[in-house]
Amino acid sequence: MKGWATVAVVLMCGMASSFFTRGNGFPYFYHPDEPGKVEQVITGEWNFHHPLLMVGTAELAKKVLGLPDDEQRIVIMGRWVSALFATGGVLAFALLGWAVRGPRGCVAGLLLATQHQVFELAHYFKEDTSLLFAMGVGFLALHYYWRRGSSGAAALAGAACGLCVSAKYLGAIMLAPAVFIFIASQRRRGARVGHWVLLAAGFLAVAAAINWPMFSRMEIFRHSVGREMTLVEHPDNGLTGQVAFFEYLKMFLLNTNPALWVLLIAEIAAHWRARRERDAFDWLMLVFPFAMMLVLSCSTKTNDRYFLPVTAGFYYLGALGALDVAGLFPSCARRAGWVMAGAVAAVCVWNVAVTWDYVAAFSQDDRALLLQAIRREAPPGAVIAAEDSAYLPEPGRPERLKVQPLLPQKVVRTKYAVDLGATPAILASEGIDYLVISDSDWGIFFRKAATRADLVRRRKFYEMLFAEAKPLEEWPRGTVIYLHPGLRLYSLKGLK
Repeated sequence: MKGWATVAVVLMCGMASSFFTRGNGFPYFYHPDEPGKVEQVITGEWNFHHPLLMVGTAELAKKVLGLPDDEQRIVIMGRWVSALFATGGVLAFALLGWAVRGPRGCVAGLLLATQHQVFELAHYFKEDTSLLFAMGVGFLALHYYWRRGSSGAAALAGAACGLCVSAKYLGAIMLAPAVFIFIASQRRRGARVGHWVLLAAGFLAVAAAINWPMFSRMEIFRHSVGREMTLVEHPDNGLTGQVAFFEYLKMFLLNTNPALWVLLIAEIAAHWRARRERDAFDWLMLVFPFAMMLVLSCSTKTNDRYFLPVTAGFYYLGALGALDVAGLFPSCARRAGWVMAGAVAAVCVWNVAVTWDYVAAFSQDDRALLLQAIRREAPPGAVIAAEDSAYLPEPGRPERLKVQPLLPQKVVRTKYAVDLGATPAILASEGIDYLVISDSDWGIFFRKAATRADLVRRRKFYEMLFAEAKPLEEWPRGTVIYLHPGLRLYSLKGLK
């Protein structure tokens, strides 16, 4: 059985790594955070907005592969690094399930490998998948320490926590589970002060080894950390939104599915029924995703990608629920294997159905289609005003022109179309022939309540545009907003 489980894990990881890289060749500047990562890898000048596990690994990969200082090639390499971290995270949770429940526990990796959030974030040169990997390794190390209680396991647990904080500053949260497991272990085995020293030593050694450039640029590091904390405390965008708790509750609903909810309930019920037999590590893994979700909800800064470690925790619990659900019903005891297989299949089928939308989204570039439409609809020399998120090629950005050739039309770039004129007719009278707007720019005035007068004024401009003109072509805002930001191409000639 173990041999087959090993083969299954290897095949799963091979498929995940190839699956996670499908459609990752889109231009490097589509995601607003990727150009900064690319610049750091090219120049070696870190901004320390995040710890260095991701960009440091990418820089090492660039040197090993001998890549030139080409933005597009480097971003694709960085996305491959992200995909490999995602695969490592899937493997880590598969091995954790195996360590806790035997070979069948590997289904935790299968559930994660088919989950859409993991698939999407593996396509960006961002730190989120490195945190998934680091936290998976961290839980493996803590389980190893809980079982062995040795000095080496203590140092390994510390090193894993150092890896977590080197992935993202949020990774420091892994120290809380570590402290819990060490206290529980010492209550069971007796006090071992040396293990705390080894935990701290392992943590500091790995964190320092990965982030050593910080020590020579402490002023930049302090400024960057202060910037991140300010964004967390005061995300002032002039808009009112929901309480963070409800935002993260929404993320839970979006990143899970009803089949998984059934397994989560089953695992909680099974855990409670056998609560006297469950050990400290079992309790840790049951509480962790709920606790981290609560911690995230205390921040005013919200983003779906912050939820990835919580998603992994819930899918791990769902995998255990698939193993335990038959035990809740005596009539299913003889068919436990079939019940488990059916439960896992239900979650995976639901996952794949959702993830397939992301696969399709990464296979089409709406901005490329927009450029084709402009060449087809607008004569050479026409003046086109375009909002930022349309990313039309500009003469002043030679590095982008390697990816996007210049248009024969004149492009006027603006954050919002309304900034060029109070009404669409004014834009037309000032010589603007065509207008390109992006839902990723103007949509914010419609998706949330605009409270300031200038925001209300901007919203009215778009309401007038929608009433007075019909788009020549449009591509709706889609599943992956970086490739499908919601583009519309208008002719303003009729408004003159």
